Parts: sequence; C-alpha cells; structure tokens
Amino acid sequence: MTASTWLTLLTTFTLAVISPGPDFLATPRMTLSRGRSRGIATGIGIGTGTSLWAVGTMAGVVALISRSETAFFAVRLVGAVFLAGYGIRILASLMRARTEAPSKGTDEEPAPPSSEPYPTWKAFRLGFLTTTVGNPKAVIFFTTLFASMLPPSITVLEGGALTLVMVAISSCWFTVVALAASMPAFVRGYERLHKPIDAALGGLFVILGLALIPWGTLFT
Repeated sequence: MTASTWLTLLTTFTLAVISPGPDFLATPRMTLSRGRSRGIATGIGIGTGTSLWAVGTMAGVVALISRSETAFFAVRLVGAVFLAGYGIRILASLMRARTEAPSKGTDEEPAPPSSEPYPTWKAFRLGFLTTTVGNPKAVIFFTTLFASMLPPSITVLEGGALTLVMVAISSCWFTVVALAASMPAFVRGYERLHKPIDAALGGLFVILGLALIPWGTLFT
C-alpha cells in the first residue's frame, strides 16, 4: 500500500473510533464504577475486538455477512440483545441496591459505587463484546466504508500490520478515556450522582439495543 492509502485508512479509522458509540459509554462507566484498571481493561478489550472486524473484512467474511440477509440479521439481533441486556443489568443492579439498602434518614450521604472485587477478565470481555457484537457503528464502518477503501492488492503482511496499528489506536484511545474518567473530579461527581448516571446509561443502552433490532425483518 502507498503512504497515502495508509494515511487515509488510519485517519478514517481514528475518526470512527473517537466518535461516540456504545464502546465510548461502556469505558467511563466501567472506570467510574469499578476503577481505573478495569476501565483500561475494557478499553483494551475494545481494541482487541477491532482485530476481528479488521481481519474479517480483509478475509471477506464481513462482506459475506453483509450480503446475506440471514447472517446480517443474526449479527444485528445478537448485538441488540447484548446492548439491551447490558442496560437491563445496570438498571437491575440499581433496583437491587435500592431494595437491599436499609432505610435511613434523608440526610444520609448516597452509597458509593460497588467496591466488590471485579475480575479484570470480565472488564476485558465487556469491551470485546461491546465492539464486536454490540456496536452498530462498527458494523456500518467495516461493512461499507472500510471495506470499500481497502486496496484489492493488499498483502497478508500489510493486512497484519494494518490490523495491529488499528488495535493500538483503538486501545490507546479508550485507555485515554478510562484515564480521563478516573480523574478525581469525575470520580467525586460519580460518587454523588452514580444512581441517576447509571439509570441514564442503563436506559440508553436499552434504547440502543431496541433501536438495533431489525423489527421489520423480525415480523415478516
């Protein structure tokens, strides 16, 4: 590939990565609720998930999925269920916290976010799933724009190098997001307002999941 092709592909990918999406919402939420290291693990999981899309696009798998109504329907449905399920879990945890909390006076400070141990691999898995099956932005980008920009003559070595650079860009960006969300001002704000913030994020994930469901295909 020429230098201009590399620049075009990586610039376009970087703009797609930093644009808002479910992955952008999941990273700060994980950081604020479970800590900086778990947020970074989520970001690395997102970056790793990017490799599947990149390799799948270069191998032609993504093109086959986009051309098959059944396969594309299945991918969208799995992504929709994942996003809605994640949102429902957030909302359910809020409901459990409300029912399990002892009755206290109105002057009592709100309970801080959960401090229970949370495995790093779960944070990584969340990021990986968010960008592979739960990200409509990735589906659109890799099945249309990225696939059309790849030169037909790309070699295996160039494809591997491109994939590694894309994973690095994605992982670095979401690591920066996690680090920003771990700043004391953000953490203090979340500790005071974690219930309405989680309620809003949980509801947004549910809405995104419902919007991703191909309702027209589902009932035909």
